[in-house]
Amino acid sequence: MMGYNRTLKATAIAAVLLMSHALQAADKTDSASYVAGDIGPHDGTVYFVDASGEHGLEAKAADEMHSLNWNDAVSAASANGDGWRLPSKTELKLLYEQRSLVGGFANDDYWSATELDSISAWIQGFFNGDQDRYNKYSTLKVRAVHPF
Repeated sequence: MMGYNRTLKATAIAAVLLMSHALQAADKTDSASYVAGDIGPHDGTVYFVDASGEHGLEAKAADEMHSLNWNDAVSAASANGDGWRLPSKTELKLLYEQRSLVGGFANDDYWSATELDSISAWIQGFFNGDQDRYNKYSTLKVRAVHPF
C-alpha cells in the first residue's frame, strides 16, 4: 500500500509539473495524442502522459556516452537541443518506474536536476530504485528528458 501511495503522490506531482511545462511546449499547435511507449514529438520515448494524452514527458533512447559530474550532466542534457534537460527528482523516479518501457538503462545511478544544496544533488538508483543525494563531483549516468 505504501508503494502505491508513493507512486500516486509522484504521479500527482508530475501532473503539476507537466501543467507548467505544457505552457512552454515548443509545438503548441500539435494536438496529437500519445501513450507511454510512443515516440514523442521530440523523437524520444514517451514515458508519462497526462489524462488528455497531449502533454507528457519523453526520454532520449540512450544515455549520454560517458558518466559525468553534475555540472557536466546539466550541460550535456541541454546540449541535445531546445527543451532537453536533466529530469527533476520526481520525473526521474517516474522514468525509473518505466525503465523497461524506455529501455537501455545501466544498472547504475543517474543524475537528477534537483539540487539538495550547493555541493549535492539527488540521484536515482536504477539497480534498486533508491533515491539519494550525491556530491556533484561524482560521475554518474545521464539520461535527458523533454516535456511536451
